[in-house]
Amino acid sequence: MIKTLVMSRYIRPLGGIAIAICAVTWWMDLAEIVKTCPFCRTERTAIGLLGVLMVLPHYRYISIFLTCLVSVVGLVTASQHLFLMIKSWHFSSNTPLVIIALCLLSGELLLLIERTLLSRKSLKQ
Repeated sequence: MIKTLVMSRYIRPLGGIAIAICAVTWWMDLAEIVKTCPFCRTERTAIGLLGVLMVLPHYRYISIFLTCLVSVVGLVTASQHLFLMIKSWHFSSNTPLVIIALCLLSGELLLLIERTLLSRKSLKQ
């Protein structure tokens, strides 16, 4: 039986990277280096909030609720953003960034679910 999964060791450094990505992209938005987009703002905020949840200590039910809430909002927004681009056949230079945001949000969600499952297993033992 697996007691720890590989990525659970790196959850705090990965959370720090997510916070850094969020901070840099918000700086680029506020400095008007990139075009203002409400979808992008929601995605980068969700990435940052999930990064904060990855860095903070794990509280069983509060962490699960906040993780699900933030990740669902981020994933739905990134999916809608991508599908809007596909529907209108309007692919710009930001299309890869939307796909990366979708992948980042999915990865953070999986890491936080793994963290929850590991804490449940440790409570049972």
